[in-house]
Amino acid sequence: MVEEGYMDSHKDPYADVEVVMLDDEGVREITDNALALAGCTWKELQAQAKAGRFTSHIAHDAWFVVSTFLEPSDPITSRCRGS
Repeated sequence: MVEEGYMDSHKDPYADVEVVMLDDEGVREITDNALALAGCTWKELQAQAKAGRFTSHIAHDAWFVVSTFLEPSDPITSRCRGS
């Protein structure tokens, strides 16, 4: 005998996940937005990560976003700080 709700509790937790593939423009948009929210450039964010001290919680979160897509040598310049 199967208990009521058994199927629901064993449902694939990823069944509703949608995967979106990003092109270069999408990656650029995500990384630019993360850097703008953090208020720093890619080079400044790398320095914060290397020191283990981020200027804010947002900068810390931005590190995880941006470092997922970019290599340290990528010459990204953000349009942050009102530029």
